[in-house]
Amino acid sequence: MKKISRRDILQASAIAALARGQLRAVPAPRFEPVQPELFAAAGAQPNCWADFDNDGDLDLFAGFKDGLPNRLYRNDRGHFVECGADLKINDLTDTRAAAWGDFNSDGRLDLYVGFTRKSGAANKLYHNDRGKFTDIAGDVGVAVKGETRQVSWIDFDNDGRVDLFVAFRDAPNMLFRNEGNRFVNVAKDLGVDDPRKTVGAVWFDYNQDGRLDVFTANQDGTTNGFYRNDGGRFVDVARELGMDASGRPANFGSNGPSVADYDNDGRLDLFVAGYGANFLFHNDGGGKFSSVAEALGVAGGERATPSNWGDYDNDGRVDLYVSSYIDKPVNEKDYLYHNDGGRFSAAPTPAHGATHGIQWADFDGDGALDLAIANNNPNGTHYLYRNLLPPEAARRSIQVMVVDRRGHPTKAGSEVRIYAPGTRTVWGGRIVDTGSGYCSQSVAPVHFGLPAESRVDVEVTSFTSSGRQLTRVANVDPNRLPRRVLTVKAP
Repeated sequence: MKKISRRDILQASAIAALARGQLRAVPAPRFEPVQPELFAAAGAQPNCWADFDNDGDLDLFAGFKDGLPNRLYRNDRGHFVECGADLKINDLTDTRAAAWGDFNSDGRLDLYVGFTRKSGAANKLYHNDRGKFTDIAGDVGVAVKGETRQVSWIDFDNDGRVDLFVAFRDAPNMLFRNEGNRFVNVAKDLGVDDPRKTVGAVWFDYNQDGRLDVFTANQDGTTNGFYRNDGGRFVDVARELGMDASGRPANFGSNGPSVADYDNDGRLDLFVAGYGANFLFHNDGGGKFSSVAEALGVAGGERATPSNWGDYDNDGRVDLYVSSYIDKPVNEKDYLYHNDGGRFSAAPTPAHGATHGIQWADFDGDGALDLAIANNNPNGTHYLYRNLLPPEAARRSIQVMVVDRRGHPTKAGSEVRIYAPGTRTVWGGRIVDTGSGYCSQSVAPVHFGLPAESRVDVEVTSFTSSGRQLTRVANVDPNRLPRRVLTVKAP
């Protein structure tokens, strides 16, 4: 007798739902460009959001190809002003990675910028000193060179200090432990110095043991890695879990991975964009995953490069944006996969050619997720699109900002779940960003659409020296929150 797989079950469930008419027609999203003349420059690669000036709204950094200046767009109550030149972070070096993080826990967000090896430039760490930026990478030991890709600020050892992970396409990856006044590369000692061609990575606690693990997306036919954090050592379990993509040809490879609980079962799942095929790994619990991309309709991709999750229509189910890199402009493919509950359906895309950066964020605080893209082709743009979701639908949302006890954003990788009030019925699960879009890391609230305009219970899982710690806030009314954002202080 043929063994029935999870994929078979999901496929049958989706077909049955379609037959019963339970899957709705895919809604056409409505977006409009924001200040298109400001965001018209071609050549953008990484992009990431953060409130660098602590004025209460999200600002946007974009890194560019060689010879084009990097830009920082300050958000002044919904109107953007380019200030990268004034703040002297407008590097002309080919920029492939960017990550916001508060490495010294002073409450001001700093920016790490990664370059290509051919540029000859060392990566930079811009320390934010009350709105003025100074490169201190050499002073603290992180002025490294290489074909830099994903950069992530995470506390991998739960000692309360933010560490730095840097992935390379042409050299072993590095993991810098924060020693207080200096960083030390411990990747080789801990076994996480992946020598393959890493172009994307994301950290999350896949087995719920209280330590952040890291998935590495690798290119040019090399297998992917999934490093389980055992405390004093990392162990690559990708092959054991069936997630290494072994046997693929040299022209296939994986790119931007992203994490969310797509089916609202309380467990974080993993999507991996790729050349040749995308992967969607359903978290089955107990540290096990099932490959469900084909069954759920998201396996297709044409040199898929970045990916990012966001509930653009606030129906309570997180959707997925994936784009591809084609070296001939205008031929890029964009995919907006609407989450129908049992399967994903293609929705009309608001943008064309998000070859690299994809970042969802509610920059204007209306409750609806807006979209920033980055296209590095000669005639591309890095447009910002405002989501024109009707007000009654935009109000069906809540955002959660996770900070430490001092109110500082040092808790990347923390898990956020929302529940129907007074129950354990999960309405959504997200992660505080550890790497998303394309080789980027934002510091922003996590966003949830809601199945109804309702109060919710919020639960944050953070990581400490004592393991996983829960912080609960019950019966939250999103309508009483400023900009619909609940701030939760985690241990």
